Amino acid sequence: MSVSLRILDPRHDPEPDGWERLRTAAGQCVTWRYDLLRAYAWAAQAPVLLTVLHEDGAAVGAVSVSLRGVRPRRGSYATGRDVAGVVDVHAPGNRSQKGWWFTGDPAPERRQELLRGYVRGVRRELGPGWRAVVWREVSPGEPAQLPGAVKLTLPTAPLAKLATPWRDLDGWYATIDRARRDSLKRRARGFAADPELSIAVGPARELVTGTEAAALRAENDLKHRARLFPLAPLPQPYLDALVGGDEVMAIAYRDGGRLIGLTLILDHPAWPICLSWGALPPETGGRKHLYFDGYVRMVEWAIAAGRAGLVFGKGQADVKRSLGADLVPSSALAVPF
Repeated sequence: MSVSLRILDPRHDPEPDGWERLRTAAGQCVTWRYDLLRAYAWAAQAPVLLTVLHEDGAAVGAVSVSLRGVRPRRGSYATGRDVAGVVDVHAPGNRSQKGWWFTGDPAPERRQELLRGYVRGVRRELGPGWRAVVWREVSPGEPAQLPGAVKLTLPTAPLAKLATPWRDLDGWYATIDRARRDSLKRRARGFAADPELSIAVGPARELVTGTEAAALRAENDLKHRARLFPLAPLPQPYLDALVGGDEVMAIAYRDGGRLIGLTLILDHPAWPICLSWGALPPETGGRKHLYFDGYVRMVEWAIAAGRAGLVFGKGQADVKRSLGADLVPSSALAVPF
């Protein structure tokens, strides 16, 4: 097997031929669309590289990384590359996905060989100052598929997933704790009876603008971001492109026309992904407990749409477990070059 790489800087390099066919064949959601990769890369705090993997001349997968230099740049955009640092493998703008994927379902040995070819090629591209690769969102059983003899593993927040095999919401309600079920039903009735509040579920492009989505997303991002290396919120150009397409659903809460709460869902034929939640705090015009009502609306939509389940994402693990979600262990794996 001959493995070759095409390494791209999405800010400057044109979309590679067949990229949409490749991501669709691999079942990857809209966040891997090339115009979104470009918008993400321009607003990133570290340079982003996208690598297309080729096996015997045919494109078979991809890897997305950030180049974390030795000097973290707090609150600034990426400019040029550093000469030393760590290659950070992660999905662009979404912690619920991996930063590497393949078409089909290759055997573990073939996956390892493809990724071994990737590591060798990217090290040649970057030079000797780049000393390690960090693989994020590694699932149980995957460490053996990743190349490298020495691996440092760090457990990270689990990924919450909820299967939705029911005919209606009552099927879901029957699986969760009575106290939680009663509170969800009570709040849903209260919101439905609120004459000032409107709740809409549908394609994002019909319900919100990029400006509105960026503002509420930032409201949540700034509240929860890390203090040591804070990540900048996703910028408006990114949200403009995201909500303007056909693959994003929204749950929008409005008070007199003003958007006060928003869930964005990356649609998928089997397992849609909850990308983000944002809401105004009650003291500035929001409502208490909209966060929980958003899960009710999400599950109701997924059941009606015939989806196999929902990826609730990371964070708030105890809350998501109380809603019936399974918590899939996850880790980060550091491998020296």
